[in-house]
Amino acid sequence: MKNQSIEQHGGLLSRISEQFGITSMVSTYLIPEDTNNFWYSIGGILGIALAMQFVTGFILMFKYVPDAALAYGITKGMIESPTWRVILNFHYFNSFVVFALLFAHIMRVFISGAYRGKRKGLWFVGILLGGLLFGIYTTGEALHWDEVGFAVPWHTSEVLQAIGMEKYFGYDFHDLLAIPSATVKLTQVYAIHISLASIILALLMVLHFYLIREKKITQPYWMTPSGKEAPFSKHIKIWFIWSGIILGVIILVSAFVPRDPGVAPQLLPTSPYFGMHAGPGKLGAKPTWPISWTHGLNVFVGEHLGLEPDIWGTVIGVVMLFVSLALIPYVDPGENAPKNFKEVFDFKKRGYAYLAMSIFWLVFLVGVIQNMLAGAG
Repeated sequence: MKNQSIEQHGGLLSRISEQFGITSMVSTYLIPEDTNNFWYSIGGILGIALAMQFVTGFILMFKYVPDAALAYGITKGMIESPTWRVILNFHYFNSFVVFALLFAHIMRVFISGAYRGKRKGLWFVGILLGGLLFGIYTTGEALHWDEVGFAVPWHTSEVLQAIGMEKYFGYDFHDLLAIPSATVKLTQVYAIHISLASIILALLMVLHFYLIREKKITQPYWMTPSGKEAPFSKHIKIWFIWSGIILGVIILVSAFVPRDPGVAPQLLPTSPYFGMHAGPGKLGAKPTWPISWTHGLNVFVGEHLGLEPDIWGTVIGVVMLFVSLALIPYVDPGENAPKNFKEVFDFKKRGYAYLAMSIFWLVFLVGVIQNMLAGAG
């Protein structure tokens, strides 16, 4: 009787796997055994971390209201609540891990030359994913609706003012400092964060994983190919092992590391900045590290290059970051990924690719460091 129950259970799982194509995607899909290591699992770990962002974000939807008069108090209340604090903090700290994994994944793919030949499309989908994650993080920062979060619509207004479009979008500073019109802007940011950007992100993730399957996983350059293959299910197990460790640490941090809700935004009477018309940066508010480079570059172009309005620092920085990444497949031509250390670090052939990646990191680090050193402004 017990064996019959097991067989029925196994048969049910088999039928479900067959109907939804899980068997062909996981069990019978074979990849090189050599890729079952941490470095080739970063993309999958990143995918799981993003899935957890979707889950916790969905839960937070039941508590959060995008009202300019209430949002800061709601966020502050969640941080002070024993239960909601863990969920909100996990969503917050996990976003940092997402960016750390993103940068690690970019460097693994770059050094491995896994963008050559027929994999160029994969690289460009990855760039789009990175840009979208930047946008999602930025909108998420706004939803905290402290003075740092308030900087997001404020800087959006500065960008629109720089190109003379603020009146067409209703993004004048006066609009942001009035609660009714600021609520409209916060609602728009909220809608982009939980729907438009998130849906596009999910679709791009599916496309990215599909292309990886179609284009095949590259062979690790640091080992001699064994010629052995393993089911993709084994690779997924490695994802979950590392994800369990990383996400477990985030849960502990979320539960036991206190987090300040920040200063109330300047449009609220309870804010120490209430009534001030200077921007958040000039009041000393700085963005968190994944987007801290934007404020740093604004300060850099304003103080060192004399370029006003200084929001051009962010615009120039975004262009330089994405152009440098987009150029890499074209300055490092070839059909196949490097097969050994000598080919990977062949600066004679790959020098321009390393130069482009160096520009990417230079822009990012200059912004981050300048943000750390900058005072109010």
